[in-house]
Amino acid sequence: MSFEEKEHTADILMHIRAGNLEDLFSEAGHALMKTIYRGQTKQEMEISIQVVGETPEHLLHSFLSELLFESEVANIVFSEFLVTIEDNKARIIMRGEPFCSPVHGGGTEVKGISWHNLSITREKDEYSCDILFDV
Repeated sequence: MSFEEKEHTADILMHIRAGNLEDLFSEAGHALMKTIYRGQTKQEMEISIQVVGETPEHLLHSFLSELLFESEVANIVFSEFLVTIEDNKARIIMRGEPFCSPVHGGGTEVKGISWHNLSITREKDEYSCDILFDV
């Protein structure tokens, strides 16, 4: 399981890899949070969300969009994502702590999650995808 930033001209492109779809979603959540925030994060608070989508790509886009929204509105930096996917639904328990500028500040503002080239692939025992964060 991992994520890495790839070169892109204007936005932030992340390549995500994991052994299963649930872990791919979790790693994508970590990639988004590590882009926006810095520093270590405790797991003091918990928020549960549910998203629906016709395809795994729709579910992933909906999850990351909701994560971005919840983080900004609730002012929480999330560090753990427990993902369950069944049929066309994903249930995610997100844990984190309130944003603290001296601890978490200094990241890059993400305005949204792009649909551009968003596709999840499976090769052998690994899922992967590229996600473009609009900055």
